Amino acid sequence: MKGVVFTVFLLCASTLPAAAAEPVAAEAEKPAVEIEEKIVVTAPPIVEESRYEPLAGTVVEVGARQVDDLAAQDLAAALRRVPGVVISRYNPVGGYGGGDGGAVFVRGLGTGRPGAELSTRVDGVARFAGVWTHPLLDLTGIDGVERIDVYKGPQPVLFGGMSFATIDLLPHRRQSEGIETRIGAAGGSYGTSAFTLRHAGRAGALDWTVAAGARESDGHRQGADGRTQSLLAHVGYELGAGWSAGLTLDAASGKASDPGVKGAPVPGVRPRFETDGVLGVFTLTRRHGTGKQAREGVLKLHLDDGSIDWRQWDAGQRHAFFTLTDWRNYGMRLEDHFAVGDGGDLTLGFEMERYGGRSREVRPASTLSFGDFRFGNTALFAGYAHTFGERVRFIPSAGVRYNDSRDFGGDWGGQVALRVEGPLGEAWVRAARAFNLPGVWAAAFYKSYGTGDRYKELEPELLDHLEIGASRAFSEKLHVEVALFRNEVKDALRFLPPPPPPPRWANIGEYTSEGVELSVAAQPLPELSLFVGVTWSRTEPEKVPFAPEWTGTAGLTWAHGPWRLSLDLQHLSGREAGNLRYPAAPPHLDGFVLVNGRLGYRFAGTGLELYVAGENLGDTDYSYRPGYPMPGANLLGGVTWSF
Repeated sequence: MKGVVFTVFLLCASTLPAAAAEPVAAEAEKPAVEIEEKIVVTAPPIVEESRYEPLAGTVVEVGARQVDDLAAQDLAAALRRVPGVVISRYNPVGGYGGGDGGAVFVRGLGTGRPGAELSTRVDGVARFAGVWTHPLLDLTGIDGVERIDVYKGPQPVLFGGMSFATIDLLPHRRQSEGIETRIGAAGGSYGTSAFTLRHAGRAGALDWTVAAGARESDGHRQGADGRTQSLLAHVGYELGAGWSAGLTLDAASGKASDPGVKGAPVPGVRPRFETDGVLGVFTLTRRHGTGKQAREGVLKLHLDDGSIDWRQWDAGQRHAFFTLTDWRNYGMRLEDHFAVGDGGDLTLGFEMERYGGRSREVRPASTLSFGDFRFGNTALFAGYAHTFGERVRFIPSAGVRYNDSRDFGGDWGGQVALRVEGPLGEAWVRAARAFNLPGVWAAAFYKSYGTGDRYKELEPELLDHLEIGASRAFSEKLHVEVALFRNEVKDALRFLPPPPPPPRWANIGEYTSEGVELSVAAQPLPELSLFVGVTWSRTEPEKVPFAPEWTGTAGLTWAHGPWRLSLDLQHLSGREAGNLRYPAAPPHLDGFVLVNGRLGYRFAGTGLELYVAGENLGDTDYSYRPGYPMPGANLLGGVTWSF
């Protein structure tokens, strides 16, 4: 799909004035921009809110307004201020998917590549490279997102494998009659530019959304260039009698170079990582029951087709080579909720997924095939929560999932929890046991080792999770939340090199991550919102990559008349960077503090906003990987037009 996204973006942009002219004229007395100005004045910084769900546990929401205030250009930038979240990247634009390039880590989880313990989803559907299993950041555009949900605990019941933590991008859908359009353009340091479009509407039973983005940058150092393109399109229709149907298309592509270790000899060919992917989701929704008994069931059919073109340099043989990967994932998910008596909520679900593809290494004189593999899972899951009491409510819940893998047999995952709500706030305790199956990557490696199907001897990686938390709203202007967590990973897959040959993988990895997380959201004035989040954690053994002892984030949003100011601060203490899958000791990185900001001015009655955004305003020296310095102080200026 190279070039397709940007072409569609230009075509959509060129047709917008004609498509939007009639509705805008019809609503001239009450333009959408006036409504938006009233809504966003007190939007909180950093995160929209944190909620607790009986089956899902702690879920942090990052809304579209927060993404704007952070001037985020991709998923990693949108999440890097969320308490307990750490990212890795090389370049200002583009998430280099090879090695330790672009990735997101939650509370010390997500460090194993190939493979992944974390799940990245679009509208509830897992999106990942079908062969190497881990998610690729350049395949998850953020321009059409209404909000991003971060599930900080494992989801063995709702999402099954690859969900020690989960990130779900929920597309924007207009709920009221009319149309809305937003166009943006920005440019700044290092030849960085960004163009975005979002158009959404509703006419009776029909709703639609089209969102596109194109970004590129020369990078802050030689070889740090990148480019991303994305397109999201959705159309939905209310069929009547509680039924509705929708079709979503999410297409994205990216190209990012590896600048290499600073000061090291420049390779004969600059390594480059290119991705292309298209995800299609058909959704059928059934709403049933009325009042407190109202529930919803959803059927999703999905197809994900993608490819990777990874160019690398072999310093020993002095030539370039390519790792080429093609995958196709597809499946279905059926989930329904039922009211049981007075206070009961039953969740039942069935899921079928098929994923995989082929990969090969192409060199000047030979081609090494990693094979063509398809894995399959079929799962049944169920959960139940019941609410007791009125003034003080007790909500116990439990759930279980049984997963049958075509290659690895059957596995169980489950969870139990208790939530208490009352005048003083709410508190909860949740325990879960999650599993993560070996991916197609294991079969691909074993084929290259010449050991056939011995990958089937591998066992799933296991996680035992415990979280105890409490939150309280002292008033409408002050909310405090605290959580204690412990994650114990067992039977993690580790690479064992020769001797003796051949190389192999084994379930011998173990580590623990535990800590405390505190967040405070305040609104001391109608035009001022504040947020502070701090996470302290420790790991055993100590040197678990991307798991700093301290992470901190703070944000400020101030709005007065046409002005809107957003400031955010991030602190990471010293930490290791690397990959737990391999035996090398991870190198150490120093801690840092970053300050970023965005100042916007909206011209009343026009829908036009001019803004300037700055990253690393303190010009801090920092990096996410040793020898890969990130940009110093840099600026981005832009304009958005909403109508």
